[in-house]
Amino acid sequence: MSRLSKSAVITRYYLYRATARPGFHYPVYTLFLLWNGLSFAQIGLIATIQAVVVVTGEVPTGYVGDRIGRRNSLAVGSALMVVSNASYLVATDFVGFTFTFVMLSFGGTFISGSGTAWLYDTLAEHDVEDEFTRVQGRGRAIGQWVSVVTLIAGGGLYATNRFYPFYAGVAVALLNLVLVLRLPQNRAYDDDEDTDEEVLTIVDALPVIREQLAAPSLRSFVVYLSLFSGAILTMDMWIQPIAQTSLEASVGPTLERWGLAEPTTIGFLYASFTVVSAVSSDYASDLESLLGVRKTMFLVPVGIAATYVAAGLVPVLAFPMFFAMKGGSSVLRPIYQGYINDQVQSVGRATLLSSVAMLRSVAGIPFRVGSGVLATWWSTLDAVALLGGVFIVGAVLLFALSPPVKSGYDAPAASAAD
Repeated sequence: MSRLSKSAVITRYYLYRATARPGFHYPVYTLFLLWNGLSFAQIGLIATIQAVVVVTGEVPTGYVGDRIGRRNSLAVGSALMVVSNASYLVATDFVGFTFTFVMLSFGGTFISGSGTAWLYDTLAEHDVEDEFTRVQGRGRAIGQWVSVVTLIAGGGLYATNRFYPFYAGVAVALLNLVLVLRLPQNRAYDDDEDTDEEVLTIVDALPVIREQLAAPSLRSFVVYLSLFSGAILTMDMWIQPIAQTSLEASVGPTLERWGLAEPTTIGFLYASFTVVSAVSSDYASDLESLLGVRKTMFLVPVGIAATYVAAGLVPVLAFPMFFAMKGGSSVLRPIYQGYINDQVQSVGRATLLSSVAMLRSVAGIPFRVGSGVLATWWSTLDAVALLGGVFIVGAVLLFALSPPVKSGYDAPAASAAD
């Protein structure tokens, strides 16, 4: 067991999550790429390259996390995030920005499986793994609340100088690296602890992945998550151009009279639906207790997809669509991560979770490429509406033929808050 108390460990985890994703550049990065001369098609291609990096990197980096320790894997990922943020300051063309986003994605592969595995096993060492959804949701909510400030600041900084948000991002990324190193190692990787826990070898890794992913409790669930990531989360890359177009068409003259630059306004927009995301994430365990995992995993994604279709028909509904996607995806993340962790064993946990992320990224490639082409031919809203329609059809068919969450599954009850 960690020498730190449960409350101390959770506090350090919350501090880490608060700085894990510097959001200064987030409301303006697409605008920054367009200012540097990139086209929508090139932006879509970069997103596709990111997906390929995730596909090829998730399993190896997940395995590395299981070998060197989940905390050390998080530290590697944080260091690569520093590099990604810093490269914004020197990139000027397609190749340069491809490097920026490749570093972002590669760093993310070190974090995706190891972060969840570290938290679940750390809570298990304190015999409170049933608090996973609550702690994970609260940690994500804290990160979102911090993002409210950085998103607003980022829009204002960009309006002052296009490079200022990226300087701020580098500073926060460096702070995050320091906070990662303050997290304790899991017991299996602690040199001061005697443990008989098995460490996965490379020979064992692939059979473990195959056997666990092929199990009835995970097979359909992973397929459903892949559809969700591809058809629903792809919309995130089109928020900024949709918001910019909608603002120009609706309140552009008013903003001009008030002296508000569009990047500043978009920063406030991102901050507002980040507030919704923070609240949603914090109440993930309550929604899980109210509806159960099965109903939540059907109703929330289908509801998000319905707003995509509605926005395609009535463009003014684009703004409610943003809130639905951000809030809905935030409330779902700790729930589906908790469900997956309940189905797998501790040995090789990071490798398995990274494999799930890899499969989701593979599924996202055609959606990213296709939506980029459609956005160029027609409009970004038309592309998003089609994504929503595809998801609704796919979700209904999957739940009818092979439900992702079996009806007999009962999620562990969340413990009372500390």
